[in-house]
Amino acid sequence: MLLRYQMGRGAPDPSSNRGVGASARTARSGRASGTMVSHDQVLTAWVAIAAVTFPFLFTTNAPYGKFFAAGWGPKMRGGLGWFLQEIPSPIFLWLGVTRGSEIFPEFAKGGSSDPAYVRALVAVWFAHYAHRAVVYPLTRSLGPTAWITVSSAVAFNVVNGILVGSELAYRGQAPANELHLRYAVVAFVLGVFINVYHDAKLRRLRATAASAPESERSGRYVMPRGGLFYLVACPHYLGELIEWTAFAALCPHVRAARAFAFWTFANLYPRAAATARWYRETFPRRYPARCRAMIPFI
Repeated sequence: MLLRYQMGRGAPDPSSNRGVGASARTARSGRASGTMVSHDQVLTAWVAIAAVTFPFLFTTNAPYGKFFAAGWGPKMRGGLGWFLQEIPSPIFLWLGVTRGSEIFPEFAKGGSSDPAYVRALVAVWFAHYAHRAVVYPLTRSLGPTAWITVSSAVAFNVVNGILVGSELAYRGQAPANELHLRYAVVAFVLGVFINVYHDAKLRRLRATAASAPESERSGRYVMPRGGLFYLVACPHYLGELIEWTAFAALCPHVRAARAFAFWTFANLYPRAAATARWYRETFPRRYPARCRAMIPFI
């Protein structure tokens, strides 16, 4: 997340639909509008799927990491799987930004976005996924994952990237209130810090698992201590939720960004609850009773 990504000077203006090319796209979109679904329709279905996924994930743990189990079909190395599932996100966000008006006809008319601001948010997205897809799997040993997990994540990132990118190019503007903007930036940076700091802490703990007391380790996994681990089982998940909620606040007119924040909660909170339960069952005498799943005191 902390890597820098700089857009090229010649990058296309994602909100610009001028000239003959724009007219042709508008005409094509108009002819196709009778058969193509709109962004609003896809987004509504997308949020509905998240609402159904949330309770479902309390009953089933996605097969990767400490919850990997046989019976989910073919498996693959965790690091490779992580790269393959995360890298589509920036690719399809960019596709949405640059070709969204061809995918969703209602965006062919041109919108009210601020091109420079859109490029800044795209750079932030790219920085996050440069860390997530490349740095993260290269700097730690990840357990095996199932092909179905990777395939599901790829499908999610394809749809999510296109939905957010296309609407960002059409409606991406900074908040009108400057105080709103400042708070959103601070919250985003805070979320990044919480996520990266606690991810790194987990990595260090697992690298030294052999030296941890037997009562605080199980195989390659160690009971985490320090930072927000004294309050929640998965502070790195909390940081990611804060990060994407702040991103949605940075582009308040982009409903797909809010949907992404909701999806982040729907996906990570059940996983955090399962992780907290695993810690309590694995370290029954050592794991603090005060620790919650992902949100302190809740």
